[in-house]
Amino acid sequence: MKFIRSQMTLKTRITVSFVLLMTVVMLFVGAAVHIAYEWIEEYVFAESMRNETQWLEATLKQGQPLVVPEGRKFYDALTVPDKLRQYPLGFHDVDGLGEEWNLLVFDLNDQRYYFLQDGEYFEYLERIIEGFTLLIMVLCILCAFWIGRLTSARVIAPITRLANAVARKEKPFPFQAASDEMGVLARAFSQHSNELEQFLQREQCFVGDASHELRTPLAVIAGAAETIVYQLPADSHLAQSGERIVRTTQEMQRQLACLLLLSRDPQTLPKTDTSLLPLLEECLARCQPYLARKPVELVLDAPQDIHVHTHAELARSVVWNLLRNACQYTDQGEVRIALHNTTLVIADTGPGLPPSIDPQQFQRFQAGTRSSGEGLGLSIVQRIVEHLGWRMEVESSDQGCRFTLHMHRAA
Repeated sequence: MKFIRSQMTLKTRITVSFVLLMTVVMLFVGAAVHIAYEWIEEYVFAESMRNETQWLEATLKQGQPLVVPEGRKFYDALTVPDKLRQYPLGFHDVDGLGEEWNLLVFDLNDQRYYFLQDGEYFEYLERIIEGFTLLIMVLCILCAFWIGRLTSARVIAPITRLANAVARKEKPFPFQAASDEMGVLARAFSQHSNELEQFLQREQCFVGDASHELRTPLAVIAGAAETIVYQLPADSHLAQSGERIVRTTQEMQRQLACLLLLSRDPQTLPKTDTSLLPLLEECLARCQPYLARKPVELVLDAPQDIHVHTHAELARSVVWNLLRNACQYTDQGEVRIALHNTTLVIADTGPGLPPSIDPQQFQRFQAGTRSSGEGLGLSIVQRIVEHLGWRMEVESSDQGCRFTLHMHRAA
């Protein structure tokens, strides 16, 4: 029941409430009409039969021959059927004579008499009244449904207007000056929206300032590292460390650019038709140092080049980080990239994700088993995927990981 109620819209709930209320009211009214009719019928029959018994008593006292009108039956104590002997003095309903009869038992001159009156007409009238009552009940319930729909439409109209204003980010929100519940709701939305905007602005400023302040020292480190690597002898044992410093600073510069893009509104993110095959080949070439001296085969399965409508730098960051992780953590076997239509699959034969990481929901600051300190974490990769409007599916086991990206084809 809770699930059904949760699936109802507010408009449907209001309409259902009107219909249920009217149904309950009509049931009470129908019961009241039935009880009232039964009482009135009993009263009319009793009065009618008492009036006729006065005529019968007068006729019997005068000793005149008794002529019973049609639809009536009259018995004395000797001629009464056995089924009627059990009834005491007074008015009764009799059902055992084939038809609906009304019985009046009375005494006159120490003699008991039984007077029957046909009740078929009143039964027919009762069926008509019951049918008419049922028709009225159905019409009232239909009217309640119609009134509920109109009322619910008027009730949710301000809510719909406010929701549309929030979705379109219109400022100021409507009904903020109202003193009713809609005013309270509009002011709460406005306050929350302002807080979110302030938080987003602080985050954007922080990311921008941090990126700006880090770019200069990174550029200095990169320039110094490249100079050192260039001046080192070819057989120097420091050459590998210098190359790693150069590679790491370049990666950090790229990641800073991605963080700046993530701080922007997805709606304002410029997107172009991007060719995926050159992007994949570039990432494959950058991954070669991670596979040095490891029995791992890097396979690209892309039957044709596909163009997707996206931001090229963010798309490159997603592919690079997933591919880098696969190459870094796979000690043997293969790392395969498969591109079919707009679906990109990156699979490896590594140890899989650590038990502390949920494949369905990556959390920030989640500790893993190994980390090189380079690149973006999976939580930020997931943020980029959501920022681009893509969808990512993850399958992990002790036989390896499989990341599936569903992208948007270019127009």
